Amino acid sequence: MMKAAVYYPGEGIRIDERPVPQPAADHLLIRVQAAGICGSDMHYYKDGHIGDWWIKQPHVLGHEFAGEVAAIGADVTGFTIGERVAIEPIIPCGACSSCGAGLYNLCLNLKFTGSPHTDGAFQEYVQVRPRFAHPIPDHMPFELAALVEPTSIAVHAVRRSRLTVGDSVAVIGAGPIGLLTLAVAKASGAAHTIITDMDEARLEMAQALGADVVLHAAGNVEREIMAMTDDRGVDVAFEAVGLPATIETALRVVRAGGNLTLIGVTPEKTVPFNLMLAQAKEVDIAPVYLGRDAFPAALELLASGRVNGQAIITHRFPLMDMATAMDTAVQRKDNAVKVIVTTTEAGLQTD
Repeated sequence: MMKAAVYYPGEGIRIDERPVPQPAADHLLIRVQAAGICGSDMHYYKDGHIGDWWIKQPHVLGHEFAGEVAAIGADVTGFTIGERVAIEPIIPCGACSSCGAGLYNLCLNLKFTGSPHTDGAFQEYVQVRPRFAHPIPDHMPFELAALVEPTSIAVHAVRRSRLTVGDSVAVIGAGPIGLLTLAVAKASGAAHTIITDMDEARLEMAQALGADVVLHAAGNVEREIMAMTDDRGVDVAFEAVGLPATIETALRVVRAGGNLTLIGVTPEKTVPFNLMLAQAKEVDIAPVYLGRDAFPAALELLASGRVNGQAIITHRFPLMDMATAMDTAVQRKDNAVKVIVTTTEAGLQTD
């Protein structure tokens, strides 16, 4: 048997005992060592849904995770028991037009580990497809490897933004994805980076990650950014909150002909948008949905230290304290940014 942190709609999270799954012939069984709490997990926990995806029955959340290969399906080759891996949680069908075009994150029949149709990583064992199990170096802690998935979204976002060396960048929102996007933009050659948020502790963290300017969002962010860019605006703006007001801010601070990349996730189906302003500035708008072909680059950035993932990990909890971990993340207790849940001590950072 294994332990699983199960979310019961309308009730909360409790620890259940479940049978350890046996891997299908074309799957691996992963012994989860560390898993991060993502903003989407928090939306499901607070709101019960993201868009049209509702949790209607007991469910295991979690999709940012790393662990060890515990069992290998009969048809799987190329892996060994005990091998250390980070997991890409996208589950594409492989047969639709999007998959055929290589856009597997846009699969028309998409499933996603930890979303309502597929139990996630806040349990001791998870089945995964071999294609999406990425070996990690021996020196890489599991808790850092659990950040490969959110970092892959940042990598995909920076690629979608068409950022070039020397560009100026504004990141609206200093949550985990915003902070990782800032770090990836810096590693990709951004010359001047600005980040905004309401949380002073997160702005201090952004400085530690290399932000050139941090701005408290209680001020007139638009005026300050325009002033420091001689009223031109930044070349690239990343919106990492998902609210109408922050999207508007990002649109206003990007230069004419610049790029606005939308990363923020909202549980709402629609949000208001200033189309006239976007048209008047001919801003290229690039929405981002998950990551695509970005895991290897994200893994290298974290493993090499070019992106300091450890800087955003603020809290660690054992799986048995999953409810406390989730409440800490949702309520931002003690300046929580990235909360990591571990199933064993091996999942923790060691000296």
